Amino acid sequence: MSAFQRIKNNIEQLNELIASLDSELKESPKDFSLSLKRNSFVNQLEDLQQQLYQENLKREKEIIQIRLIGNSASFGTLPLNIVGGITTNFSQSIQNTSKYIQFGKKSGKKRDRIIKETIDLRLENIGRGSTIFYVSGKTSPDLFGESILQNSLENTFNFFNSETPDDVTNNISNVGGNSLKYISRFLKELTEDELECDLKWNSPDEREFIWHGKKEKILSLYNTINKMEISEPEEIEFEGELITISAKGKFEIETIDKKRFFGTFSIDLLEKMKEFHIRDYCQGIITKTTIYNPLTDKEKIEYNLTHIE
Repeated sequence: MSAFQRIKNNIEQLNELIASLDSELKESPKDFSLSLKRNSFVNQLEDLQQQLYQENLKREKEIIQIRLIGNSASFGTLPLNIVGGITTNFSQSIQNTSKYIQFGKKSGKKRDRIIKETIDLRLENIGRGSTIFYVSGKTSPDLFGESILQNSLENTFNFFNSETPDDVTNNISNVGGNSLKYISRFLKELTEDELECDLKWNSPDEREFIWHGKKEKILSLYNTINKMEISEPEEIEFEGELITISAKGKFEIETIDKKRFFGTFSIDLLEKMKEFHIRDYCQGIITKTTIYNPLTDKEKIEYNLTHIE
């Protein structure tokens, strides 16, 4: 196990321990020993987050390899319009996934600019024969040591490697609807140009993320995506009790009329969420999005927390 992965695992364990202590302190708010233990864990967590920040700071950038295979690339060169369409749509999908992770379904030019400057995607290099392209982006760790770009790449590779229509439906919530549009265009470019594609990224915890985009897989994923029906987000105002909260962006809320909502929240809400403890009263807004996959005749409902106080 790499040092990076050990740090990540320890952070995850400490977050779980702190959440558990918060629940105990809710029942016994005057228990000094519990408060002392919690403070100790929080200090350890902050130390580990600083270590993670330093590790990602040293890494500087993420490199993604795009290898194109097919008749158009058989002589070691590619028409410029093909290269532009493929690399642009791939980069836009990563950028929109990053924005979704950071801001959820909130939009706006200011948020677009923040993400663009944070990950700064560029064509880093061209490999042998002009059919291998290297796209780079800034690792840009936040104050907790986390990298939006790393999380975005992991989610994107997991989406591309969806094996079944059900997997596609489940993984949409990890990349977001706007990213899906550019993934579709990326796949369409490959299909129309009769190209296959290999994607590769080496993560900081020494995992190798690979997608082998053979023609059948590209066409199958493209058709599945374009048959999906995704509703416009519906806002739901709530008032109730916070049941669970996770540093990974998961929440559960029980409303005063006993309805339960399980869902996700974006990174920009993380600081606000840290003000709350298990069983705290809260109110706010949740968006509901329905994803329907006609290939499986199944529907998935996704809840996203957009405001809480």
